[in-house]
Amino acid sequence: MGPSKADFRSKEIVLLVSDFDDATYCVKSQGDTFTVFAKIHSYQTLLKYGVEDYLKGIYSAEHFALDFNSSSQQDVVYDFSLTLDLAPDFGEQAESIADQVSCIKRNVLAGPFMWYFKTMKSGTSPEEALKIPFRSNEAMYVKKGKDDSAVVIFSVAFPEKTDWVVAEVFLREFGDVRRDPAVQLAPVVSFSKNVPMELEGVAVEEGEGVCYISFALFKRHLDDKAEASVSAICQFRNYLHYHIKCSKAFMHMRMRKRVDDLLTVLNRAKLPAEAAVEKKAWGGRSFTK
Repeated sequence: MGPSKADFRSKEIVLLVSDFDDATYCVKSQGDTFTVFAKIHSYQTLLKYGVEDYLKGIYSAEHFALDFNSSSQQDVVYDFSLTLDLAPDFGEQAESIADQVSCIKRNVLAGPFMWYFKTMKSGTSPEEALKIPFRSNEAMYVKKGKDDSAVVIFSVAFPEKTDWVVAEVFLREFGDVRRDPAVQLAPVVSFSKNVPMELEGVAVEEGEGVCYISFALFKRHLDDKAEASVSAICQFRNYLHYHIKCSKAFMHMRMRKRVDDLLTVLNRAKLPAEAAVEKKAWGGRSFTK
């Protein structure tokens, strides 16, 4: 970004990028124009929950331009696009602007959350839980709780049983960690394989490998810290599966190292081969036995 990097922008660049949660992007850079075309899972479903208004507020600066019309790029139809003017010298703001561009998916998913929190404050929140389908077989649900609290529920699918075993150990730590006085103000976390009471009467994802993880957000999480709370929630699913994969990789490394150690011990237990003895037959011929 900036006039000093104009020579680097002389060539046209087109990149296709795949993200978590079935999101895809087409990144095009030509001259001083940098455009990101985004395709987000269930984007059309989320439009009625204030996604466009929220994106307009986030990208309201004059160097941004939003286009909510769908467009086809590289034989893929994208839901909307975000264009950034690279010519100005942004100075110290360049890094924060790059972060804003990289958080497109987060901002799309955050729109329904912020819309629901506003309806809670105005007393017009719907009675049923708000469903945010961010994957083909998983979703997030938001439901007004007691007083000024809100409950966010994840339906997470674990196709492999071993993933659920590791996740169960990991999720128990969320409940145990609140015993530390330093984090007692954190949201209350619970999980179960049974459908929570907050989702009664709602069509939810069910199955043998489906688990429901609930976060209780209180007033202190929904006022000044609403944006930070939503950011943490939107990244929770990837955060959970990242640690599951790391835990499994660590266990596999320990298992392979243990096997190598056992093989080393077994090799040490082998008896040395007896030396060959040369003998002679009656006819004078020698042979080795």
